[in-house]
Amino acid sequence: MTKGWGKVAAVLLAAVTMAGTAACGGDAGAESKPKATASAAKKPAEPVKAQWDKAMEWWATHDIGCVNGSAVDADREGCAVRVQDYVDDVRKIRKAMNADPAAPKGFYSDAYAIIDRLESYASTPSGEGDTEGWLDARPLIWAQGEALDEWIAAHPLQ
Repeated sequence: MTKGWGKVAAVLLAAVTMAGTAACGGDAGAESKPKATASAAKKPAEPVKAQWDKAMEWWATHDIGCVNGSAVDADREGCAVRVQDYVDDVRKIRKAMNADPAAPKGFYSDAYAIIDRLESYASTPSGEGDTEGWLDARPLIWAQGEALDEWIAAHPLQ
């Protein structure tokens, strides 16, 4: 009885080996996808200033007064979430700055310092659900966002 299982195992092993070869580019009748060439053009990244301007345009029409503080008491929990979303948008801008091929070394140093201060204020709440912590940090986060806005406006790279 065990000898029969040995043959079954050998056949399964052969089938798995052939399937593995086909998956690794071997000729098992499978069609392969065309390979991407190095000359394929990548879409250039949008300039940092343009990305920031888009984000700020969105906030100007969607904030409803939470981040800037004019209507915090209307929806305290909702405003705390908005502040976190604002911080996330600033983090996206930092990533865009990090990836900016047009920036000379050290170009964004002052902007990074502003973002670092904003991040330090954003780290004071004890988690996403700390509504009061986020609302307490909101004016400081907003002030750094305004400072970053001024810096980006004064230093358009592209």
